[in-house]
Amino acid sequence: MKYHNNVFFRAVTALLAAAFLLSCTACGGMAATTIELLRTQGEVAVADKDGKGVSIIEGLKLYSGYQVDTRSGSYAWINLDDTKLAKMDAQSQVEIQKEGKYLEVLVHSGSLFFNVAEPLEEDESMDIRNSTMVVGIRGTCGFVESPDAQHMNVYLLEGKVECTISSPEGEILQTATIKAGETAQLVYAGEDSSITVSSFTIDDVPEYVAEEIADAGNAEIDALIEELEQQKEELLEQQQKEEENARILDRQRREALLEALNTYGPEEAMYATLGDLNGDGTEDLLIYGKGVSEVYGNTRYDFTFTALIWDGTEVQRIPLEQGGMSDFGYGYTVPAVYRERETGALYISRTSGIDITTHRYFENAVDYVSFFVYPGGGDDVTAEERAEIERRSSQVNQEIDARFEVYDSLEFPAVDGEDWCTDIYWLRYWNGYRGYNDVPDYPPFHASVEEVRQSLSAP
Repeated sequence: MKYHNNVFFRAVTALLAAAFLLSCTACGGMAATTIELLRTQGEVAVADKDGKGVSIIEGLKLYSGYQVDTRSGSYAWINLDDTKLAKMDAQSQVEIQKEGKYLEVLVHSGSLFFNVAEPLEEDESMDIRNSTMVVGIRGTCGFVESPDAQHMNVYLLEGKVECTISSPEGEILQTATIKAGETAQLVYAGEDSSITVSSFTIDDVPEYVAEEIADAGNAEIDALIEELEQQKEELLEQQQKEEENARILDRQRREALLEALNTYGPEEAMYATLGDLNGDGTEDLLIYGKGVSEVYGNTRYDFTFTALIWDGTEVQRIPLEQGGMSDFGYGYTVPAVYRERETGALYISRTSGIDITTHRYFENAVDYVSFFVYPGGGDDVTAEERAEIERRSSQVNQEIDARFEVYDSLEFPAVDGEDWCTDIYWLRYWNGYRGYNDVPDYPPFHASVEEVRQSLSAP
């Protein structure tokens, strides 16, 4: 649990070793006098202004230049006077600087809770700072985090303050006002310095702070904590509703895709795979099977590809070949599904050779794109021709990569002892090639379809 308190500030002190000043103005009046280490828990070390270790005793007086260091799982309470209390979080280091009625708590690292019960007098000041920013406290409660010299996070549980980031020369760079329930994230970056103000949640309040405010009897802080806890409950209820709605929609998606898949016969759906085809974060279905068309008066068979896209309410069936049947001819490489980067449109791509030339083709039901790669020539090409082929091939690959991204490569196992993969055997069998009288019984045909069915049917 992370609680955050009404921190605030009005730092009119120019930073000596720092790049800017954050001043936060609150209200009040009272005095910083005796400073003592009230109590400790765990492993805590104290050093004087010369860096020499000081033995810890009950009520140890802390003088200007003294440093307090808490280790892992350890805490220290510092009584700045009867109305001002600070508590150091574990793994924090602070230094006390005091001159007359001017008090600074320098947070070298870690986190510090503070509670100033009564406003300071007009002639007093109390600042919490790191090496680059200052939080001026006049009567408020909160805590600060100091991850490094350029960052400080301030949380308020009570009141309001004005925060200002200034340059070492005193030029105001940024200013903002925060109130109870808000956090200010201060970042020093010269002219690009910034203060970001936002609300915080009950989970932002660390346990070491929650322990201090739980029984403090501050009505304003108690009301804020109650409000933050209520907000958390409401947010949790909303998240649970959203998760349940997401489960219902996912079940509807899987049922719809399964129903659509079951409308295809064994030859119409020989291969299936699930994936996010349209980039909306939900799985769709890609299937392919046997297609038929008339080519020069002859019946010809090839694979046909179909994307089953779940649009949130129903399944859209999108053929990925013109006319629902590939016009590529026989491809010499395994086909792949590509997604156009700019539009998200899906394409089937294959490489084929025609009259000793090689082309890369991309098509769907409404578009057809061809990339001429290079002329063939086999083993008869010269070194110069080979260099030109490689140059042109690289250029085409860059053009394709700029326009498309691979969604899925449809890989098939090779037939034992052959250069062909099983998909080529199916194509030649379908189209009556001599010597291809037996259909090879290899995965992923049909086995992949059954795997998809099981996935879509899973609870």
